[in-house]
Amino acid sequence: MLRQPRQLISAALAIVLGVAFVAATLVFGASLNAGVSQMAAGQVNGAAVVITAGRSTITPEFADAAASLPGVTGSRKIVSGSTQALVEGVPEFLPIQSQPAPTADTQIVDGRWANAPNEITVNEAARTDGHLGLGTTISVTGEANHLEKYTVVGVAKLGYEASSSPNMPLVMADAPTAMAITGVKGYSEVYLDSNTEPAQLRDQVEKLPGASAEGITVRTGADQTRTLVKQLTGNSNALQSLLLGFAAIALLVGAIVITNTFAILITQRIRQLALMRCVGATRNQVFRMVVGEAMLLGLGSSVVGVGLGLGLAALFIEFAKGSISTPLPFTVSLSSVIVPVLVGLVVTTLASFAPARSATRVAPLAALRPELAVSASGAVRLRRIVPGAIFVAAGAAMLAWGATRGSSEASGGLAVGMIGGLLSFVGVLMLSRLLIPALVSLLAGPMRASGVPGELAVGNARRNPRRTAATANALLVGVTLISLLSVGAAVSQASADRTLVSHYPQDAVVSTPQGADESLLTTVRGTSGVSDAALVPSVRAQVTHDATTSDVTVTGVSSHAAQVTRFPERYTGVDDTTARTSNTEFHDGQKITLSYQGHELPLTVRVSSDYSSGLAVSTATMSRLAPQAPEEIWVRYADGTSVNTVTADLGRAIASQPGAQVDSGAQMRQLFTQVIDILLAVAVGLLGVAVLIAVVGVANTLGLSVLERTQEIGLLRATGMTRRQVRAMISWEAVSISAVALVLGLVLGGLYGLVGSKILMTMSGIPLIVALPWGRLALIAVVALAAGWLASLIPAARAVRISPSAALSTD
Repeated sequence: MLRQPRQLISAALAIVLGVAFVAATLVFGASLNAGVSQMAAGQVNGAAVVITAGRSTITPEFADAAASLPGVTGSRKIVSGSTQALVEGVPEFLPIQSQPAPTADTQIVDGRWANAPNEITVNEAARTDGHLGLGTTISVTGEANHLEKYTVVGVAKLGYEASSSPNMPLVMADAPTAMAITGVKGYSEVYLDSNTEPAQLRDQVEKLPGASAEGITVRTGADQTRTLVKQLTGNSNALQSLLLGFAAIALLVGAIVITNTFAILITQRIRQLALMRCVGATRNQVFRMVVGEAMLLGLGSSVVGVGLGLGLAALFIEFAKGSISTPLPFTVSLSSVIVPVLVGLVVTTLASFAPARSATRVAPLAALRPELAVSASGAVRLRRIVPGAIFVAAGAAMLAWGATRGSSEASGGLAVGMIGGLLSFVGVLMLSRLLIPALVSLLAGPMRASGVPGELAVGNARRNPRRTAATANALLVGVTLISLLSVGAAVSQASADRTLVSHYPQDAVVSTPQGADESLLTTVRGTSGVSDAALVPSVRAQVTHDATTSDVTVTGVSSHAAQVTRFPERYTGVDDTTARTSNTEFHDGQKITLSYQGHELPLTVRVSSDYSSGLAVSTATMSRLAPQAPEEIWVRYADGTSVNTVTADLGRAIASQPGAQVDSGAQMRQLFTQVIDILLAVAVGLLGVAVLIAVVGVANTLGLSVLERTQEIGLLRATGMTRRQVRAMISWEAVSISAVALVLGLVLGGLYGLVGSKILMTMSGIPLIVALPWGRLALIAVVALAAGWLASLIPAARAVRISPSAALSTD
């Protein structure tokens, strides 16, 4: 085989791509772990002892006592927390930290360090991503609900000794101001520098009063570095494992391509193998020869794959440096080179076993009598049909069982469903020699419309079930997985969106401490991107039921206000005698009494999971309960507008109103959608490697079959078939195989996606909403068919170059 390298190009390419995926993943993981170690060391920054707080904080008294111990030459006391603040009227969640001391890596780049009670410094990420530039003012509710304002006076570049995530937005102030903003009363970490033995200083700190407080941990700097590395590498190792899972899928598809390639080559070399048997070669020698050739191919291709993987990892690391907070020094470990080579070698060797065993069954007389050669038809054997059928039936039963479990058994249903899906898919692959040719036969009718080339293409695909099935299986794996992810993501997104709309039915809510009025409503309605808005009264009242009294939020919802929301059904039918809620503290039809500032109203409760957790009443009921109830504004954004832009514009429009703020439910819904879309895009991109290998496999099979059918193609050319018809025949063969793999993959992937989503939604307590992504599935179909056609171009070009006379003289 190695004397005909052109015939091995596709198999080699499959190995190269799979090994490159593994190598790139291992290098990225090693670089990420090296970056984590660098980050942890930078955070400790040579401290002799590190004191960390758990659930509570380190009291100033304890921190001062530790800093005053003999041998301590310096200390860093970190205040860390967060707060909800108004930035230009828009509420934002801001991480707050005490201001670090300047170092070589931590410097002011614009303005100055904050040194007054109402001044703050931000890092570069806060200016870029959080829009907190010089002069920006944030408002935070302090003691006695008084609104405190803080002004940005400086922008700093931070090193890892100042922040574990310097690329994430951060607001800083002196320690007292940071405590005032966050409301914390102590420190989260204290770093002690010392000229004494770290272990000795640690023991001294542990003897101080308060050292045994809950959550307080005292470690040497070296121990703290190791602890941080262990904590931080957990996520990076999980990411690496996930990426290696996708690499394993790519290698599985590659193994299918390799097996198919060697099987075809063995069939083409039957006479040669038979002659070897005639001159004394044993079965074991033939087996070792084929496996040895595969090992040489695997070794050479794996080395090339490692080189490609290192290059891809270097490019990705360079691209990712500005996107994540962890440093990424390009790190190549010995294992990231050796392991991919071994993986490629093992996968190639194992994939060659079945063709090698087939080679040992070639009879010596096949050299003289071709009819004694191993059949190329690859007829389906009973030993494949029975286990395959059992696997499909068992897997289907497990999928059905998992999908019908209740919420209390959903976790077990997920495990059973995953096993069932895997079993059923393995069963389908085992039955593919029976299924795929049968499905190809269904294309015979439509193919007749394309004339003789189409009919011959279907006949060629049906002639060798083993080869056709192996070719389709490689593409089937990729299409099934991509369809599974697409359908699962669409169904999960639709189901979760229904729940998110239930929790956040308004696109935004505008509120002020004193209540909104018509003037503010006019301002809101005039904001670009706002399609409608309504004033809605809301109070905190008392509810009495079953001799129990508690506080509850009561909202008066008009029919107009209901239409402003994304879930008007929640409020449809609210009348003057009922209140609606999802609160399970009540039961449907229960009698309650609402009390507010001397007003009492008897009502009947209607309970449903579709309602809000508070009590929704009619505006007439609200007028009787609280005639002067403060109002908020419910806002609906125009369809097709940018949620973030409208929210920001709305915040700026109401900024002149004291204490006015915008809470955007649309942003919460959009965030979930974006996360799903990003995860899906990443997963599909990673699976794209497997699909690329599958396409290479289609091209490989067609190319080798062209060589195998040289006489046949030459005969067709001699009997009048034109070059164009030959090219069309090869193309239709590729498209028909791709179409069958596509349809089967879409059906299986869609089924697995629906069942998986059903189980996950049951676990989460979310009602299932079936929403198939027809557009995305259509795109998958177009890409798969186009890829199949593209894969046929080179084999077709080779076929049309066959001379009729040369072909007929081939022996």
